[in-house]
Amino acid sequence: MTALDTNVLIGIMVSSSAHHQEVLKGLESLHDDLCTTPTNIGEVLRLLTHPKVFSSPLKIEKAVDVVEELIDSYDIRILDEEVIWWKYLPEISKQILGLKGNEVFDARIAICLKQHHVRKIFTRDSDFKKYSFLQVVHFLE
Repeated sequence: MTALDTNVLIGIMVSSSAHHQEVLKGLESLHDDLCTTPTNIGEVLRLLTHPKVFSSPLKIEKAVDVVEELIDSYDIRILDEEVIWWKYLPEISKQILGLKGNEVFDARIAICLKQHHVRKIFTRDSDFKKYSFLQVVHFLE
């Protein structure tokens, strides 16, 4: 199973994205079941509705519909997340020295993936290389 990071999900949905075509080509080459996390879904909804990110942001109702269509179209599994995910941060911080700030969100994603034995993440975010249990699949080098 390969996890799709937020930047990949946005790349699929936003055809005007500079990376849209590369993401679609990358998806074709995966030949794997796809998944994502609740954190990624929240990040996607934040971006789609944010006026500083998109000049015509979506209303939340439309953003939810678009995300649901994406999940259905690509048969993306949303992984269940432990309610106490944050209790695993000290363990993860042994690998990621100085874990802080926005890195907590990537750590939350990584914790969820590890708990589901997901070994690959399709992303442009090189920060995921810090997690020894994840293989980072880039659609752009």
